[in-house]
Amino acid sequence: MVGLLLETLRLEGERSDDLALSDAWGARGATPHGLAGLIDFEGCALWLARRLRQIGADAALESEFGRAMTQLARGIAARNLLIDAETETVLRHVAARDIPCILMKGAARRALVARLPFADARPMLDLDILVPNDAAPELWDYLRAQGYALVHPGRGPRPLHHHLPGVIGPAGVAVEIHTSVAPGVPAGDTWRRLHATATPVQRFGVWTLVPSITELLWDALMHALHNGARGFRLHHLLAATAIVAARDEAALRETRARLARLPSRDMPWPALASAWLDAATWLGGLGNGTPPAILQRALHWRLALVRRLPRAYGSDHKTLGAFADEASRIEFDLPPTRGIQQGLRPLGAALIRNAYRCWRLAAS
Repeated sequence: MVGLLLETLRLEGERSDDLALSDAWGARGATPHGLAGLIDFEGCALWLARRLRQIGADAALESEFGRAMTQLARGIAARNLLIDAETETVLRHVAARDIPCILMKGAARRALVARLPFADARPMLDLDILVPNDAAPELWDYLRAQGYALVHPGRGPRPLHHHLPGVIGPAGVAVEIHTSVAPGVPAGDTWRRLHATATPVQRFGVWTLVPSITELLWDALMHALHNGARGFRLHHLLAATAIVAARDEAALRETRARLARLPSRDMPWPALASAWLDAATWLGGLGNGTPPAILQRALHWRLALVRRLPRAYGSDHKTLGAFADEASRIEFDLPPTRGIQQGLRPLGAALIRNAYRCWRLAAS
């Protein structure tokens, strides 16, 4: 089932492949237990629902599983539209104050949906924008004066952080005003690099900028790696999949070249970076063959967890995530997460790791 799921999520567009996939979904009959829970955890319901419609898998969409997935997909779509509305509001605030702005991450990909297939099918969490360092405090103060509250009221100032404290508007959407793309990257260097290759776009009647395809792909990779093993989930991978599907092979070559040039101190997990980019590249339709083995194994393990964990825990993303991410940490030779060590104690981490090792041995 995992193989069929991945082949369906993959963006290729070959009609013969679509027909084969549709037949495969129809031949499945009852969808295996736990698949809806896995799709919920991976954040790919809207993407999958659109792909099933695209390939004509009507039977899968009309099944009990299809109805559950459609409900999840509608929730994602509604949240994305809410963030679109917040994007429009913030862009008008920015334009009124004549502050240059670059949309980032999901907002940038959605602005380029005509060029990036399925860029609007991935769930968004918040709105990220980049502004020049000296303009950021002015915009932040202005939003606060407009009634935007602090996302984390009790958190102290972080002077070296790459974005100002998050604020949340009346619609309940968090907004992060970035001055850089990551901690330790100088704000001035970031603005000059992204602005030099940015593309002007009109979004909601306001002219703004979005990063180049290369910068969007690089940012998706770096954001995923910043999340460690959590970055090896479909939620993160699909951000790059939509970019890879644009077939800009120069951007992919430049991303791999940048990765190779990174000093070891800035790239502590090269195996994770390589596997992540390979998985996103395959999902984007470049390259041949079956899905990467590490991606298949990760999803098989997560599906097994959804099926076997008690219902209360199987539907809890935090608990499921602890088991899922610890397995990925083993695969990429990363130490146990700090949260596992502090929350479940080292014994908890050992139990999770041993459970995964036993499962992997039985599955091989």
